Amino acid sequence: MLHSAMSQSESPASALLRVAEYLSRPPHFLAVAEARAAFRHTLELVHQASVVLTTNGEPAAALVPFATLEAMRGALLHLLVREMEASFAQMQAQMARESQDTALTSDEDLDALVEEVLRRARGEPVVRPESTQA
Repeated sequence: MLHSAMSQSESPASALLRVAEYLSRPPHFLAVAEARAAFRHTLELVHQASVVLTTNGEPAAALVPFATLEAMRGALLHLLVREMEASFAQMQAQMARESQDTALTSDEDLDALVEEVLRRARGEPVVRPESTQA
């Protein structure tokens, strides 16, 4: 099982700052053939900044320290969860507003509406019951 590189005491914000600082460093571009020939040196470069492996001069892959990768995963997961929670809260508030705006219909009213629709579908005259006063 993978362990997160973000320590228990490190806040998601500080992890994001650490990741942002690392990602702001200019990457090293290195041909795959060269990386293969000097892998130890390549691993040393990774701790200075990300290393972009190229094939025929085109970026093909990137190498980052494992701790940075895990910090990115943790920080992005935290941001995703926060966004989902905010979206869920917004949906709940919207549903609450809509339910307040919608008047509840009694079973008798629903039965009358269904009967009216059926009569209209059959082409029968619609008879509306007179309201009873108490």
